[in-house]
Order: sequence, then structure tokens, then C-alpha cells
Amino acid sequence: MTPNFPLWADSFAGHRRRRRTSTASWPQREALFAPGIAPWRLAQQDEGPHSRARGWNLRLVFWTFLWQVAQAGAAGREAIRQAQALAHPQGRGPPPDTTSPYCQARSALLVERLQAIHEWRARTADTAVAVKDLWCGRHVFIVAGTTLTAPDTPEKQQTFPQKSVQQPGGGFPLIRLVAWLSLATGGLTAWATGHWQQHEPGLLQTLWEHLRPGDVWLGDRGFCHWGRLAQCLHHQMEAVLRVNGRRRRDFRPANASVARSGSSGGPNRRVRPGR
Repeated sequence: MTPNFPLWADSFAGHRRRRRTSTASWPQREALFAPGIAPWRLAQQDEGPHSRARGWNLRLVFWTFLWQVAQAGAAGREAIRQAQALAHPQGRGPPPDTTSPYCQARSALLVERLQAIHEWRARTADTAVAVKDLWCGRHVFIVAGTTLTAPDTPEKQQTFPQKSVQQPGGGFPLIRLVAWLSLATGGLTAWATGHWQQHEPGLLQTLWEHLRPGDVWLGDRGFCHWGRLAQCLHHQMEAVLRVNGRRRRDFRPANASVARSGSSGGPNRRVRPGR
């Protein structure tokens, strides 16, 4: 299919532009998610950030930011235009046209409040999963790892330093992220972050509490380790992992005796048991 992709690129680009400039998706997204978010979670705070009545109040900033995140690559100015287009039908004044007030209000969003909203939505989606969407009646979770870049500030550099091979000021702070993804809902259920020197299997150790007995988790060969399989047995879970090529995975008696004798035939060599 790759050789044919350029033939479709122009039509895909046009469709993407129409989706990003359309205001119809915003009300649909708010109607979909708003019932699962308690009104008090988006109410103005008594003190601190978002405690004063401004053009960018807490509720407007939240839905504007959610729209921007859902539109891959959308700039802040595009998000502002979306908020301004919806201001008149909703009977309120439009927010400021400049990007600075929106960016400041967005940066003042409390992580704890966003975390609480996410956890509530994840629990709601999990309880709504039908039996037919489960695998053999079990919840399946995928473990995935990636790296992110953070704003180049002294605080971020202290917590998530850049690679040592880079000159100071020549790179962005790097965040290593490991997360559980629900195969039934497609949602991200839990995650752990660390700096680039921390390995993904190490971050996985902090996420066991988010799974329950009977759950199944999928992972690539980077997470394949006999110790983690032992942990699965301890937590009464199952795991499906791609085998790391360096792991001995043939436990037939003949091959076990070959491994003990130091034969160079390799772990997969077919050996006929002695008579």
C-alpha cells in the first residue's frame, strides 16, 4: 500500500483541513464527555489560579485545550478561533484574540484536577464495557513506552535532564513514559514518568496496583523477563509477551541437559534423548 499512498495524500490533506476548521466537533465532544464530569470539577476556584472571572475561565480553557489536544498539530491560535466561534451561539462574549492569555490560563490548569477528571472517565468507561468486548471474559491491557519533550525551563531540566551527550541548552528535557492502555476501551488507564536514564521496565514496576487479579497484559520483547512473569503469578494475572531472542525458552528435558553440559548447539537445537 505504501507506493499508492501519495495518490491519496491530497484528498487526505483536504479532509484533515476540513476537520480541523469545523466547529461541529466541539459541541459533540462536550456533549459526549460533559455528563461524565461533575460540574464542580470545572467550577471556578475559591483562591489561586482560575479564581477570578476572566475571559478565559476554567471551563472554557478546559474544553478549548481538549479540542486542541484532539486536533493533532493544531496551534493555539486555531483553538482560540474555535472558542470565539462558539461564544456568540452560547450567548457570551468572545475570549481575547491574542494567544498569550489563553496560554497562561492553560498553563494554570491544576494537574490534580485534570488527573481526577481522567480517573473518573477511565472508571466510567471500564464499568461500561460489555462482556462481548472482553477477551474470554478478561480485561486486556497493553503496556507501551515512549519519550516526550518538555518545555526547556530550569525546573524541567532539573527533573528531566537532557542527554549528557548534548551541550547545555542544546536540547529539551526528555520524559520517559510508560502507560497501560485498555484493549476494550482504547483508553489510557494509568501511566508513570521518569527521566531518560530510567528504563521502561523499571517504570512498569510502579503500575502493578492498577491491574486486578485475572487481568491480562500484552507487551513487546523489551518487557520480557522471567521475573515479571513470576510477578504475574504473584498478582494472579496473565501476560502475553514477545520472547527476547536471548532468553532460553525451550524447556524440554533433552535441551535442558544440553544447556547444563555447555553444548554450543543453542537453545533451539533439536536433540534426541539418549536410550
